[in-house]
Amino acid sequence: MKKAVLAAIRIDQSESEFNAALDETESLCEACEITVIARFTQTSRSIDPNTGFRSGKLKELHAYCAECDPDLIIFHNPISIQISERVSSFTGVNVIDRTALILDIFAKRARSTQAKLQVEMARLQYDLPRVLNSTADESGHERGGSAYNRGAGEMRSRLVQRRYSERIASLKKDLEKIRRQKYQDERRRTRTMMRRVALVGYTNAGKSSLMNAMIKTGSGQGSDVYEEDMLFATLDTSVRMIPFKGRKFLLYDTVGFVSDLPHTLIDAFQATLDAARDADLLIHVIDASDPQYDRKTDITEDTLRQIGAADIDVMRVYTKSDLLKGDIVMEQGILISAKTGEGMEEFMDAMISRLYPAEETVRVLIPYDKMAMADSYRSVLLIKVIEHTDEGMICELSGPQRYTAAFKAMRI
Repeated sequence: MKKAVLAAIRIDQSESEFNAALDETESLCEACEITVIARFTQTSRSIDPNTGFRSGKLKELHAYCAECDPDLIIFHNPISIQISERVSSFTGVNVIDRTALILDIFAKRARSTQAKLQVEMARLQYDLPRVLNSTADESGHERGGSAYNRGAGEMRSRLVQRRYSERIASLKKDLEKIRRQKYQDERRRTRTMMRRVALVGYTNAGKSSLMNAMIKTGSGQGSDVYEEDMLFATLDTSVRMIPFKGRKFLLYDTVGFVSDLPHTLIDAFQATLDAARDADLLIHVIDASDPQYDRKTDITEDTLRQIGAADIDVMRVYTKSDLLKGDIVMEQGILISAKTGEGMEEFMDAMISRLYPAEETVRVLIPYDKMAMADSYRSVLLIKVIEHTDEGMICELSGPQRYTAAFKAMRI
Protein backbone atom coordinates (compact mmCIF):
# COMPACT_ATOMS: atom_id res chain seq x y z
CA MET A 1 0.00 0.00 0.00
CA LYS A 2 1.06 3.57 -0.62
CA LYS A 3 2.10 5.74 2.32
CA ALA A 4 0.69 9.22 2.71
CA VAL A 5 0.91 12.27 4.94
CA LEU A 6 -2.46 13.85 5.67
CA ALA A 7 -2.22 17.66 5.68
CA ALA A 8 -5.02 19.92 6.90
CA ILE A 9 -5.74 23.52 7.86
CA ARG A 10 -8.33 24.04 10.58
CA ILE A 11 -10.56 27.01 9.76
CA ASP A 12 -13.68 27.95 11.79
CA GLN A 13 -14.13 24.43 13.20
CA SER A 14 -14.17 23.06 16.70
CA GLU A 15 -11.39 20.64 17.51
CA SER A 16 -13.80 17.68 17.69
CA GLU A 17 -15.40 18.54 14.32
CA PHE A 18 -11.99 18.98 12.74
CA ASN A 19 -10.69 15.65 14.08
CA ALA A 20 -13.84 13.86 12.94
CA ALA A 21 -13.43 15.31 9.45
CA LEU A 22 -9.80 14.17 9.35
CA ASP A 23 -10.83 10.68 10.49
CA GLU A 24 -13.22 10.57 7.54
CA THR A 25 -10.51 11.65 5.09
CA GLU A 26 -8.24 8.96 6.54
CA SER A 27 -11.04 6.42 5.93
CA LEU A 28 -11.20 7.66 2.35
CA CYS A 29 -7.46 6.96 2.11
CA GLU A 30 -8.00 3.42 3.39
CA ALA A 31 -10.75 2.93 0.80
CA CYS A 32 -8.17 3.88 -1.84
CA GLU A 33 -5.57 1.47 -0.35
CA ILE A 34 -3.45 4.28 1.09
CA THR A 35 -1.99 4.19 4.62
CA VAL A 36 -1.76 7.51 6.47
CA ILE A 37 1.53 7.50 8.38
CA ALA A 38 1.29 11.03 9.81
CA ARG A 39 -0.96 14.04 10.16
CA PHE A 40 0.25 17.62 9.79
CA THR A 41 -2.30 20.22 10.87
CA GLN A 42 -2.35 23.96 11.36
CA THR A 43 -4.97 26.32 12.75
CA SER A 44 -5.40 29.45 10.68
CA ARG A 45 -7.94 32.02 9.55
CA SER A 46 -7.35 31.04 5.93
CA ILE A 47 -5.34 28.83 3.61
CA ASP A 48 -2.09 30.42 2.49
CA PRO A 49 -2.73 31.24 -1.20
CA ASN A 50 0.79 30.21 -2.18
CA THR A 51 1.61 27.08 -0.17
CA GLY A 52 -1.46 26.12 1.87
CA PHE A 53 0.53 25.88 5.12
CA ARG A 54 2.36 28.83 6.64
CA SER A 55 6.16 28.71 6.32
CA GLY A 56 6.95 27.11 9.70
CA LYS A 57 4.59 24.15 9.22
CA LEU A 58 5.74 23.78 5.61
CA LYS A 59 9.35 23.39 6.81
CA GLU A 60 8.23 20.73 9.32
CA LEU A 61 6.47 18.87 6.51
CA HIS A 62 9.59 19.08 4.34
CA ALA A 63 11.77 17.66 7.10
CA TYR A 64 9.38 14.80 7.76
CA CYS A 65 9.16 13.89 4.07
CA ALA A 66 12.95 13.87 3.79
CA GLU A 67 13.17 11.44 6.73
CA CYS A 68 10.16 9.13 6.09
CA ASP A 69 9.84 9.29 2.28
CA PRO A 70 6.02 9.12 1.87
CA ASP A 71 4.49 8.46 -1.55
CA LEU A 72 1.87 11.19 -1.27
CA ILE A 73 0.82 14.31 0.59
CA ILE A 74 -2.97 14.52 0.73
CA PHE A 75 -4.53 17.84 1.64
CA HIS A 76 -7.85 17.53 3.45
CA ASN A 77 -8.72 21.03 2.25
CA PRO A 78 -9.40 21.77 -1.42
CA ILE A 79 -6.31 23.42 -2.86
CA SER A 80 -5.40 25.01 -6.18
CA ILE A 81 -3.03 23.48 -8.70
CA GLN A 82 -0.55 26.24 -7.89
CA ILE A 83 -0.45 25.26 -4.20
CA SER A 84 -0.09 21.56 -4.95
CA GLU A 85 2.76 22.16 -7.38
CA ARG A 86 4.63 24.49 -5.02
CA VAL A 87 4.32 22.12 -2.05
CA SER A 88 5.32 19.19 -4.25
CA SER A 89 8.38 21.08 -5.54
CA PHE A 90 9.39 22.06 -2.00
CA THR A 91 8.96 18.61 -0.42
CA GLY A 92 9.78 16.39 -3.39
CA VAL A 93 6.52 14.47 -2.85
CA ASN A 94 3.45 14.30 -5.10
CA VAL A 95 0.53 16.35 -3.68
CA ILE A 96 -3.20 15.82 -4.21
CA ASP A 97 -6.30 17.03 -2.38
CA ARG A 98 -9.40 15.30 -1.00
CA THR A 99 -11.40 15.80 -4.20
CA ALA A 100 -8.76 13.96 -6.24
CA LEU A 101 -8.79 11.19 -3.63
CA ILE A 102 -12.57 10.76 -3.92
CA LEU A 103 -12.29 10.69 -7.71
CA ASP A 104 -9.68 7.92 -7.44
CA ILE A 105 -12.03 5.89 -5.23
CA PHE A 106 -14.91 6.40 -7.64
CA ALA A 107 -12.73 5.31 -10.56
CA LYS A 108 -11.83 2.09 -8.72
CA ARG A 109 -15.44 1.30 -7.73
CA ALA A 110 -17.35 2.20 -10.90
CA ARG A 111 -18.93 -0.95 -12.34
CA SER A 112 -21.74 0.04 -14.70
CA THR A 113 -21.25 1.93 -17.94
CA GLN A 114 -23.16 4.86 -16.47
CA ALA A 115 -20.96 5.08 -13.37
CA LYS A 116 -17.77 4.86 -15.45
CA LEU A 117 -18.94 7.66 -17.74
CA GLN A 118 -19.94 9.81 -14.77
CA VAL A 119 -16.55 9.31 -13.11
CA GLU A 120 -14.68 10.13 -16.30
CA MET A 121 -16.67 13.34 -16.74
CA ALA A 122 -16.04 14.40 -13.14
CA ARG A 123 -12.33 13.70 -13.57
CA LEU A 124 -12.13 15.78 -16.74
CA GLN A 125 -13.98 18.67 -15.11
CA TYR A 126 -11.57 18.51 -12.17
CA ASP A 127 -8.42 18.15 -14.30
CA LEU A 128 -9.18 20.77 -16.97
CA PRO A 129 -8.11 23.90 -15.03
CA ARG A 130 -4.98 22.08 -13.88
CA VAL A 131 -4.01 21.08 -17.41
CA LEU A 132 -4.70 24.59 -18.66
CA ASN A 133 -2.54 26.02 -15.90
CA SER A 134 0.29 23.66 -16.80
CA THR A 135 -0.03 24.61 -20.47
CA ALA A 136 -0.04 28.30 -19.55
CA ASP A 137 3.20 27.82 -17.58
CA GLU A 138 4.83 26.15 -20.57
CA SER A 139 3.77 28.95 -22.89
CA GLY A 140 4.92 31.46 -20.27
CA HIS A 141 8.51 30.20 -20.70
CA GLU A 142 8.19 30.85 -24.42
CA ARG A 143 6.96 34.40 -23.91
CA GLY A 144 10.49 35.55 -23.38
CA GLY A 145 11.01 34.89 -27.07
CA SER A 146 8.82 36.29 -29.79
CA ALA A 147 5.18 37.11 -30.46
CA TYR A 148 5.15 34.01 -32.63
CA ASN A 149 5.99 31.75 -29.66
CA ARG A 150 3.40 33.46 -27.47
CA GLY A 151 0.74 32.77 -30.09
CA ALA A 152 1.78 29.11 -30.27
CA GLY A 153 1.42 28.74 -26.49
CA GLU A 154 -2.01 30.31 -26.47
CA MET A 155 -3.10 28.10 -29.39
CA ARG A 156 -1.91 25.00 -27.49
CA SER A 157 -3.93 26.06 -24.45
CA ARG A 158 -7.05 26.55 -26.57
CA LEU A 159 -6.47 23.19 -28.25
CA VAL A 160 -6.28 21.41 -24.89
CA GLN A 161 -9.41 23.17 -23.68
CA ARG A 162 -11.27 22.26 -26.87
CA ARG A 163 -10.31 18.57 -26.61
CA TYR A 164 -11.42 18.39 -23.00
CA SER A 165 -14.64 20.27 -23.73
CA GLU A 166 -15.43 18.02 -26.69
CA ARG A 167 -14.91 14.89 -24.59
CA ILE A 168 -17.07 16.27 -21.77
CA ALA A 169 -19.80 17.12 -24.30
CA SER A 170 -19.56 13.60 -25.75
CA LEU A 171 -19.85 12.05 -22.28
CA LYS A 172 -22.91 14.19 -21.54
CA LYS A 173 -24.55 12.90 -24.73
CA ASP A 174 -23.78 9.28 -23.81
CA LEU A 175 -25.13 9.83 -20.29
CA GLU A 176 -28.26 11.45 -21.69
CA LYS A 177 -28.86 8.35 -23.86
CA ILE A 178 -28.59 6.15 -20.77
CA ARG A 179 -30.85 8.52 -18.89
CA ARG A 180 -33.49 8.36 -21.63
CA GLN A 181 -33.35 4.56 -21.56
CA LYS A 182 -33.73 4.59 -17.80
CA TYR A 183 -36.64 7.02 -18.20
CA GLN A 184 -38.37 4.50 -20.47
CA ASP A 185 -37.71 1.76 -17.92
CA GLU A 186 -39.15 3.99 -15.19
CA ARG A 187 -42.24 4.71 -17.30
CA ARG A 188 -42.86 0.98 -17.58
CA ARG A 189 -42.45 0.67 -13.82
CA THR A 190 -44.78 3.64 -13.28
CA ARG A 191 -47.53 1.86 -15.20
CA THR A 192 -47.48 -0.83 -12.52
CA MET A 193 -48.54 1.90 -10.02
CA MET A 194 -46.04 0.58 -7.49
CA ARG A 195 -44.74 3.15 -5.03
CA ARG A 196 -41.04 4.00 -5.04
CA VAL A 197 -38.74 3.97 -2.03
CA ALA A 198 -35.15 5.22 -2.16
CA LEU A 199 -32.48 4.55 0.45
CA VAL A 200 -30.36 7.64 1.07
CA GLY A 201 -27.72 8.46 3.64
CA TYR A 202 -24.11 9.01 4.45
CA THR A 203 -21.61 6.71 2.80
CA ASN A 204 -21.09 3.47 4.77
CA ALA A 205 -24.23 4.07 6.87
CA GLY A 206 -25.51 0.61 5.93
CA LYS A 207 -27.85 1.28 2.98
CA SER A 208 -26.90 -1.80 0.96
CA SER A 209 -27.07 -4.01 4.07
CA LEU A 210 -30.54 -2.63 4.82
CA MET A 211 -31.63 -3.24 1.24
CA ASN A 212 -30.58 -6.89 1.48
CA ALA A 213 -32.39 -7.21 4.82
CA MET A 214 -35.54 -5.72 3.26
CA ILE A 215 -35.31 -8.18 0.38
CA LYS A 216 -35.14 -11.07 2.86
CA THR A 217 -37.88 -9.67 5.12
CA GLY A 218 -40.18 -9.03 2.18
CA SER A 219 -39.88 -12.22 0.17
CA GLY A 220 -37.21 -14.35 1.78
CA GLN A 221 -35.51 -14.53 -1.59
CA GLY A 222 -34.06 -12.36 -4.34
CA SER A 223 -30.61 -11.32 -5.49
CA ASP A 224 -28.56 -9.37 -2.96
CA VAL A 225 -26.87 -6.07 -3.73
CA TYR A 226 -23.15 -5.56 -3.15
CA GLU A 227 -22.21 -4.51 0.37
CA GLU A 228 -18.91 -3.95 2.17
CA ASP A 229 -17.79 -2.07 5.28
CA MET A 230 -16.04 0.65 3.31
CA LEU A 231 -16.69 4.21 2.15
CA PHE A 232 -18.35 4.40 -1.28
CA ALA A 233 -18.76 0.63 -1.60
CA THR A 234 -21.81 1.34 -3.81
CA LEU A 235 -21.73 3.77 -6.73
CA ASP A 236 -24.46 2.36 -8.95
CA THR A 237 -28.17 2.59 -8.28
CA SER A 238 -29.74 -0.83 -7.63
CA VAL A 239 -33.49 -1.44 -7.83
CA ARG A 240 -35.55 -4.37 -6.54
CA MET A 241 -39.27 -5.10 -6.37
CA ILE A 242 -40.16 -5.94 -2.75
CA PRO A 243 -43.41 -7.70 -1.76
CA PHE A 244 -44.52 -7.32 1.86
CA LYS A 245 -47.81 -8.39 3.44
CA GLY A 246 -49.79 -8.08 0.23
CA ARG A 247 -48.15 -4.84 -0.87
CA LYS A 248 -45.40 -4.30 -3.41
CA PHE A 249 -42.99 -1.42 -3.86
CA LEU A 250 -39.83 -0.59 -5.81
CA LEU A 251 -36.73 -0.15 -3.65
CA TYR A 252 -33.72 1.86 -4.86
CA ASP A 253 -30.24 1.94 -3.36
CA THR A 254 -28.26 5.11 -4.12
CA VAL A 255 -24.70 6.42 -3.91
CA GLY A 256 -23.75 7.54 -0.41
CA PHE A 257 -23.19 11.16 0.56
CA VAL A 258 -20.11 12.62 2.21
CA SER A 259 -19.21 15.96 3.78
CA ASP A 260 -18.15 18.71 1.39
CA LEU A 261 -19.05 16.56 -1.63
CA PRO A 262 -17.44 18.40 -4.56
CA HIS A 263 -19.95 20.02 -6.90
CA THR A 264 -18.31 18.33 -9.87
CA LEU A 265 -19.32 14.99 -8.37
CA ILE A 266 -22.87 16.13 -7.60
CA ASP A 267 -23.21 17.40 -11.17
CA ALA A 268 -21.70 14.24 -12.67
CA PHE A 269 -23.94 11.92 -10.65
CA GLN A 270 -27.23 13.69 -11.40
CA ALA A 271 -28.54 10.64 -13.29
CA THR A 272 -27.74 8.32 -10.38
CA LEU A 273 -29.39 10.71 -7.90
CA ASP A 274 -32.61 10.76 -9.95
CA ALA A 275 -33.72 7.77 -7.89
CA ALA A 276 -33.84 9.99 -4.80
CA ARG A 277 -35.56 12.90 -6.55
CA ASP A 278 -38.27 10.68 -8.09
CA ALA A 279 -39.08 8.62 -4.98
CA ASP A 280 -42.41 8.65 -3.13
CA LEU A 281 -40.59 8.02 0.14
CA LEU A 282 -36.95 8.48 1.18
CA ILE A 283 -35.53 6.16 3.82
CA HIS A 284 -32.75 8.14 5.50
CA VAL A 285 -30.35 5.45 6.74
CA ILE A 286 -28.32 6.56 9.78
CA ASP A 287 -25.56 4.58 11.49
CA ALA A 288 -26.64 4.69 15.16
CA SER A 289 -23.22 3.39 16.30
CA ASP A 290 -21.39 6.35 14.75
CA PRO A 291 -20.57 9.06 17.35
CA GLN A 292 -20.81 11.62 14.55
CA TYR A 293 -24.23 10.56 13.28
CA ASP A 294 -25.86 13.93 14.10
CA ARG A 295 -23.35 15.79 11.92
CA LYS A 296 -23.67 13.25 9.10
CA THR A 297 -27.47 13.44 9.30
CA ASP A 298 -27.27 17.20 8.75
CA ILE A 299 -24.89 16.72 5.81
CA THR A 300 -27.24 14.21 4.17
CA GLU A 301 -30.23 16.51 4.57
CA ASP A 302 -28.24 19.41 3.12
CA THR A 303 -27.21 17.27 0.13
CA LEU A 304 -30.85 16.30 -0.45
CA ARG A 305 -31.67 20.00 -0.65
CA GLN A 306 -28.84 20.50 -3.16
CA ILE A 307 -30.17 17.80 -5.50
CA GLY A 308 -33.78 18.98 -5.28
CA ALA A 309 -35.17 16.21 -3.06
CA ALA A 310 -35.92 18.24 0.07
CA ASP A 311 -39.72 18.15 -0.35
CA ILE A 312 -40.03 14.35 -0.53
CA ASP A 313 -41.43 12.52 2.51
CA VAL A 314 -38.54 11.21 4.63
CA MET A 315 -38.49 8.38 7.16
CA ARG A 316 -35.45 7.92 9.39
CA VAL A 317 -34.13 4.48 10.24
CA TYR A 318 -31.18 3.99 12.59
CA THR A 319 -29.10 0.93 11.71
CA LYS A 320 -26.50 -1.23 13.48
CA SER A 321 -28.41 -1.52 16.77
CA ASP A 322 -26.43 -4.73 17.37
CA LEU A 323 -23.37 -2.53 17.99
CA LEU A 324 -25.08 -0.51 20.74
CA LYS A 325 -25.13 -1.29 24.44
CA GLY A 326 -28.30 -1.10 26.53
CA ASP A 327 -31.83 -0.14 25.55
CA ILE A 328 -31.82 2.90 23.30
CA VAL A 329 -34.85 4.62 21.77
CA MET A 330 -34.56 6.96 18.80
CA GLU A 331 -37.34 9.54 19.08
CA GLN A 332 -37.29 10.60 15.43
CA GLY A 333 -36.94 7.20 13.82
CA ILE A 334 -36.88 3.42 14.17
CA LEU A 335 -33.85 1.53 15.49
CA ILE A 336 -33.03 -1.69 13.64
CA SER A 337 -30.25 -4.14 12.89
CA ALA A 338 -29.96 -5.33 9.32
CA LYS A 339 -27.49 -7.96 10.57
CA THR A 340 -29.72 -9.61 13.22
CA GLY A 341 -33.13 -8.58 11.85
CA GLU A 342 -34.05 -6.77 15.07
CA GLY A 343 -36.76 -4.16 14.42
CA MET A 344 -37.11 -5.03 10.74
CA GLU A 345 -40.78 -6.06 10.97
CA GLU A 346 -41.71 -2.88 12.83
CA PHE A 347 -39.76 -0.78 10.34
CA MET A 348 -41.38 -2.41 7.29
CA ASP A 349 -44.87 -2.03 8.78
CA ALA A 350 -44.25 1.66 9.47
CA MET A 351 -42.88 2.18 5.98
CA ILE A 352 -45.91 0.55 4.34
CA SER A 353 -48.25 2.75 6.38
CA ARG A 354 -46.34 5.81 5.09
CA LEU A 355 -46.47 4.56 1.50
CA TYR A 356 -50.17 3.68 1.53
CA PRO A 357 -52.03 6.08 3.85
CA ALA A 358 -55.82 6.68 4.10
CA GLU A 359 -56.80 3.09 3.35
CA GLU A 360 -60.32 1.71 3.12
CA THR A 361 -62.02 -1.61 2.43
CA VAL A 362 -64.85 -1.78 -0.12
CA ARG A 363 -66.91 -4.54 -1.72
CA VAL A 364 -67.28 -4.46 -5.50
CA LEU A 365 -68.72 -6.51 -8.36
CA ILE A 366 -66.09 -6.74 -11.08
CA PRO A 367 -67.44 -7.86 -14.48
CA TYR A 368 -65.44 -10.63 -16.07
CA ASP A 369 -64.48 -8.36 -18.97
CA LYS A 370 -62.91 -5.94 -16.43
CA MET A 371 -60.64 -8.48 -14.77
CA ALA A 372 -57.58 -7.12 -16.60
CA MET A 373 -58.21 -3.78 -14.91
CA ALA A 374 -58.39 -5.47 -11.51
CA ASP A 375 -55.14 -7.32 -12.18
CA SER A 376 -53.37 -4.02 -12.93
CA TYR A 377 -54.19 -2.85 -9.37
CA ARG A 378 -52.93 -5.95 -7.55
CA SER A 379 -49.61 -4.29 -6.69
CA VAL A 380 -51.35 -1.49 -4.76
CA LEU A 381 -54.60 -3.11 -3.54
CA LEU A 382 -55.39 -6.26 -1.62
CA ILE A 383 -58.01 -8.10 -3.70
CA LYS A 384 -59.92 -10.88 -1.98
CA VAL A 385 -62.42 -12.89 -4.08
CA ILE A 386 -65.68 -13.42 -2.13
CA GLU A 387 -67.99 -15.04 -4.71
CA HIS A 388 -68.31 -15.87 -8.41
CA THR A 389 -71.61 -14.80 -10.02
CA ASP A 390 -73.03 -14.76 -13.53
CA GLU A 391 -72.26 -11.03 -13.82
CA GLY A 392 -68.76 -11.19 -12.46
CA MET A 393 -66.76 -11.65 -9.26
CA ILE A 394 -67.67 -10.09 -5.95
CA CYS A 395 -64.40 -8.92 -4.40
CA GLU A 396 -63.25 -7.11 -1.31
CA LEU A 397 -60.69 -4.42 -2.07
CA SER A 398 -58.43 -2.96 0.60
CA GLY A 399 -56.00 -0.13 0.01
CA PRO A 400 -55.51 3.62 -0.50
CA GLN A 401 -58.63 5.57 -1.35
CA ARG A 402 -57.02 7.04 -4.44
CA TYR A 403 -56.82 3.51 -5.91
CA THR A 404 -60.15 2.11 -4.68
CA ALA A 405 -61.78 5.19 -6.28
CA ALA A 406 -61.16 3.60 -9.68
CA PHE A 407 -63.81 0.96 -8.77
CA LYS A 408 -66.44 3.44 -7.60
CA ALA A 409 -68.97 2.48 -10.30
CA MET A 410 -68.64 -1.22 -9.34
CA ARG A 411 -69.34 -0.86 -5.61
CA ILE A 412 -72.14 -2.85 -4.06
